[in-house]
Amino acid sequence: MTTKPEPSESENRYFITDSHAELARLVEQERVISKASGGRLPEHTDQAAFVAPFQRALDATCGPGGWVLEMARAYPHLQVMGFDIDEQMIEYANTQARVGKLENASFQVMNALDPLDYPDNFFDLVNARYLSVIQRPAWPRVVQELYRITKPGGFIRLTEIEDDSVTTSPAFERMMVIFLQACRIGDIGFSPTGRSLGLPPRLPYFLRQAGCINIQKYAPIVDWSAGTEAHATVAQDLKIFFRLLQPFMIGVGVATEEELEQLHRDMEIELRAEDFCAFWTFFTVWGQKPR
Repeated sequence: MTTKPEPSESENRYFITDSHAELARLVEQERVISKASGGRLPEHTDQAAFVAPFQRALDATCGPGGWVLEMARAYPHLQVMGFDIDEQMIEYANTQARVGKLENASFQVMNALDPLDYPDNFFDLVNARYLSVIQRPAWPRVVQELYRITKPGGFIRLTEIEDDSVTTSPAFERMMVIFLQACRIGDIGFSPTGRSLGLPPRLPYFLRQAGCINIQKYAPIVDWSAGTEAHATVAQDLKIFFRLLQPFMIGVGVATEEELEQLHRDMEIELRAEDFCAFWTFFTVWGQKPR
């Protein structure tokens, strides 16, 4: 009898396995969240001036490439690159770059848990969002690798969330509790209790440990309450997200299929209520590599 080998540290363990559905979801999410949170680099009042001296930027785990494509379109002088472990995401991103005739945008398949195929001191700006899906022990090593490929004087920019919104929907809140408990069991995040991901407060620490200085923080809020411009799209995005998460949550034993199906039905009703309210906070922390 053979036993299934334990996954290696570099194996992809993303908790959503339906790549086709996740691609479609992320494309729409990128558009809505970017607009609602203030654009590509909302923490800078003059984004063009911040980017002007740069030559190369990277988006690590870029998904379908929205950030890279937007940056390449807005700043033609900048070579903008992205990588992701998912071949379908990269194929989509490269197609969008070709269709948009963005010769300064490029993508390749790469795993953030492996040594990155870029030279030392290469990028002026390294952007990484939603790395929360990597397991807890890998974080210091991953941030150190991002630091290695950043130029002296360049910046590393990390964006994460604590949860997928605070809302007035009992079903959504219960679903969020189940997901966060599943993350804790799956060694994702840093909360000792599973109350949150516990990741954003760790970001300055990881940057300092890697060697960064001048660390700063910014936290835009996306309001997707009933009656807001973002409501319908974000509600649909998160309903799909929780649907795609079901195999993960069931697999780690935090809920049954019947419980999750009932919560999903209740969410459908509660998110459409006239008095539904929701805030989604995005925590961005950035630091500079010493010259």
